[in-house]
Amino acid sequence: MEAPPTLLERSPIGFLEDADISMAYLSSLSEPPSGEMLHKGVELRRVAHTSEFSLIVLSPIESADKIRALAERLGGNLSSSQYSGSDNNYADISINVPVAALDQAKTEIRKLALRIESENNAAEDVTKDWVDSDARLHNLRASEQQYLHILKLAGSVKDTLEVTGKLNEIRGQIEQLEAEFATLAKRVQTVAISVRLRADADIQVLGLRWRPLYRAKLSLREAVDSLGSYGATMFSVILHLPVIALWLFTFFAFAAVGWKILRWAAHVFLGWSVHQKP
Repeated sequence: MEAPPTLLERSPIGFLEDADISMAYLSSLSEPPSGEMLHKGVELRRVAHTSEFSLIVLSPIESADKIRALAERLGGNLSSSQYSGSDNNYADISINVPVAALDQAKTEIRKLALRIESENNAAEDVTKDWVDSDARLHNLRASEQQYLHILKLAGSVKDTLEVTGKLNEIRGQIEQLEAEFATLAKRVQTVAISVRLRADADIQVLGLRWRPLYRAKLSLREAVDSLGSYGATMFSVILHLPVIALWLFTFFAFAAVGWKILRWAAHVFLGWSVHQKP
């Protein structure tokens, strides 16, 4: 009976078959935990949060700009923005903010509204997807190492090309899975917030657009801003009164001294009397 080939005598094609069997075995060992185990808290929960708002605002464009600035200030970014309507009285904006800043973002977005038409918050448990992706990525990287080892044992151009093809296929799957995993990680680490902005409804009066509520609120806001500017200016003036008084005292003191010097010089050099007019 013929003895089986030794390890070095075997063809790399046989190693490829062993690699497929080994990966199937590794996959069976790396099966993600069942739903019951996840429920018991064996794995860290991974949750993807989303929020949606529909707001009535004074100016959709200004409100959208404030939401964009809010996202950047909280360490997030603008995802998309769109304006519509004849006067840009509609705006849709989507932002991403860190999970830790979710409550602050929602609070500041609500402050922009004259009225909140709707608010929806959702949390999707993606723990199973996270575990599955992590296990698949682990298996593919182990497979890559196996094929690299097999490639060193290839003794012909044909075997080398076949092993290299398998290796490139595995690496392509790794790159694709890493991209999917990065997208999933971003969903877990940040919150997607979508805001629909709508201006107050216009009222047609004699064919003209009349927006009394908008104008009244805009005038009130301008009046409050003007009052605030006035108060800030007066407060600044009051704080500077001692400095202003000191400057006036210095000016009049120098003027008095200068006048005395002029009178003395006129008396000494021109012979004018103190009471004599020049």
